[in-house]
Amino acid sequence: MKNRIYKTIGVFAVLITGMISFNACDDKEDGGSNTPMTIHKVFLENAQSAVPDREVTFARLGQIVRLEGSGFSGIAKVYVNGKSCYFNPVFVSDNSMLVQISADVPTTEAPDDVRNTIRLVKSESNTFVLPFEIRAAAPGITNISHTMPSAGDEITITGTGLQGVTGVIFPGNVQATTFSSDDEDGKWVTVIVPAGITESGSVTVICANGGAYSPAYFNYKEGVVHNFDDIQNYAWGSGIDNEALTATIPASGNLPKSQGGYQVFNSTGNAAASSDQRFWLNSTAIFSTITSKIPASTAAADCGMQMDIYVEGAWNSGVIRMVMADGSGSSRYCMLYQPVYVDKVYDVKAFENPGAWFTITLPFALSADYEGKTLDDVVASMSAASYKQAGPWFENSGITDVFDPVPATEKVYFDNIRFVPLTTPTYSDFPDEE
Repeated sequence: MKNRIYKTIGVFAVLITGMISFNACDDKEDGGSNTPMTIHKVFLENAQSAVPDREVTFARLGQIVRLEGSGFSGIAKVYVNGKSCYFNPVFVSDNSMLVQISADVPTTEAPDDVRNTIRLVKSESNTFVLPFEIRAAAPGITNISHTMPSAGDEITITGTGLQGVTGVIFPGNVQATTFSSDDEDGKWVTVIVPAGITESGSVTVICANGGAYSPAYFNYKEGVVHNFDDIQNYAWGSGIDNEALTATIPASGNLPKSQGGYQVFNSTGNAAASSDQRFWLNSTAIFSTITSKIPASTAAADCGMQMDIYVEGAWNSGVIRMVMADGSGSSRYCMLYQPVYVDKVYDVKAFENPGAWFTITLPFALSADYEGKTLDDVVASMSAASYKQAGPWFENSGITDVFDPVPATEKVYFDNIRFVPLTTPTYSDFPDEE
C-alpha cells in the first residue's frame, strides 16, 4: 500500500512540476490562443505501475495520457481519432497536460484521415496533429471450451478484444499453428491444440489489441481426483457406479471427444421431476491432492472444481450440484451448474449444446458457505463433514425459489473431475512489468 501511495504522489509531482512551468504566454491578452502548439512526447499515467509516468508510443481506450510539448495554454479541444476527449484545464500548463482517452473513441472503425491521431485545437487556424497509435481496451479471456483437451482437438477461446489474432501460446511455450479469430467483434478464437503440451498453466492469446492470459487452469492434470482410468477415488454411487463406459463419443469430427473411461447421469433420458443421481468420491483420499497443489491461503474465488461433460440431447431440466462436504443438507457446501435456469428464470434456450465434450468450471465461492473464504476453509469443511464424501450429482428435484422441474430428457456424460486454480496472470504491454 505504501508503494502505491508513493507512486501516486510521484505522478502528481510530475503534474505540479508541469504547472510550475507555465510560461509568460499565460499572461498574454490572447491567453495563448495564437501560440503554435507541438507535442514532443506522450506519457502513460498509471499510479499502479512500476513506472507511473511512462513514455509510450501507443495508448488504450480509457487510459490517461500526459502530453509534453509547448504552446498548450489556451487550448480549446483535444480530439483522439476524431473523438473529442476530456481534459481538465486545471492540469494544463504551457508544456504539459493530461487527457483522458474516452472509452468510446473509435479505433479500427475510425475514418482513415483521423485514425491513430491526437489533434489539438485552439481555433480553426491553430491546430496540431500528432500521429499516435490508439488501441482498443486490453483484450481478455473469459472461457476456454475444454481445458484438458487432446492434441488435434479444436477448442474455442472466448473473450473480448480478440481481433487480429497472431499467436496462441500454450503452457510450456507450445505455439499453435492453426487458429482463426472473430475479427469483427473479437469475441472468440478457435484453435487446433498442438502436440507436445506437458505443462499446465495459462493460455496466451496475442492479437491486434495486445495480449491476454487465461486463468492458470489449462491442462491441470495434477489436480485430477477421478478420471475412470488411472486415477480412482470412487466411494459409492446412487444410480451411478464406477464401471466405465468406453465407446468414443462423439464418434467423428475434430471437436473434443471422450478420453478413455467416463460415466453418465440420466442414462435412460427420462429422469423424473423428483429424482437425483449421485457420484461420491472419498473426501479423505483427495485431501492431499488439493493441499499439495494449491496453497491453502488461496481465496475460494480463485480456485474451484472442473469436470468435462458431454450432453446428449437438449438440456431441458435438472442441474449438476458439486458437493464438497456432505451431511448438512442438499444446499450446503456445494456449487451449482444450472444451464437452463438463469436468474431464477427457466429458459431452455439458454443452453446451446456444442455437440462435443466441454469443461464446466465451478469456483468454490459460488457456494454461500465459501464466499469470502479460502481453500483452507473448503478443506476444513470437508474434514468436518458428517460424511467424508464429495462429488457431483445430477439433481432434478427442484431448487428453492428457482424452478419447478419437469422430467429431464438429456443424458449428461462426465469425466476428469479435478481441482484447479482460477487465478489469471496480469498481462502487461510493457516487458519490465511481466
